[in-house]
Parts: sequence; C-alpha cells; structure tokens
Amino acid sequence: MTTREAQIERELFKCMEEVAAQTGTELAAEINPHTALVESGLDSLAMAMVIARMDERLGSRPFQTESLEGMPGTLAELVLAYKRMDEVY
Repeated sequence: MTTREAQIERELFKCMEEVAAQTGTELAAEINPHTALVESGLDSLAMAMVIARMDERLGSRPFQTESLEGMPGTLAELVLAYKRMDEVY
C-alpha cells in the first residue's frame, strides 16, 4: 500500500465512523480493506453519505466520471477509486 492509499484509507475509516455516529449505526466489528461494503454495517444511504464526505474532503469525485470500471465492492476497491482520481488530475 502506498502512502497516498494509506491516507485515503484513514480518511475513509474516519468518514465511516462519523456517519455511523450520525446515523446511530454500528460498524461491523472487524473492518479492514477487504471488508465488503455491504458488510461494513452501513446501509446504502449511509455509504452515500460517506462518499459525499470523501468527495468533499479529497476534492475528487470518482463516481461522476467515466474512469471507474465498475462499482467498488470492498473498502480497498473504494480507496483505489479515489487514488486513481489523483492520477487522472
């Protein structure tokens, strides 16, 4: 994992914790980069809130471009989507 990926991952986990607290949701006990998004403990609306925060904080929007080859299924894939945006811009 690169330094940038580690930074994005930390920001992602921070956003997930904030959204979980805001929505009264409990995150899964074991979250790691290989955790499937659907197994994180957050529903689709909460994940959309996480994505919105990530977009704002990182200044990139990987879901509003054609650069994604498919929707990410794991936290690691989501991190890579944001990292790829760094490479594009």
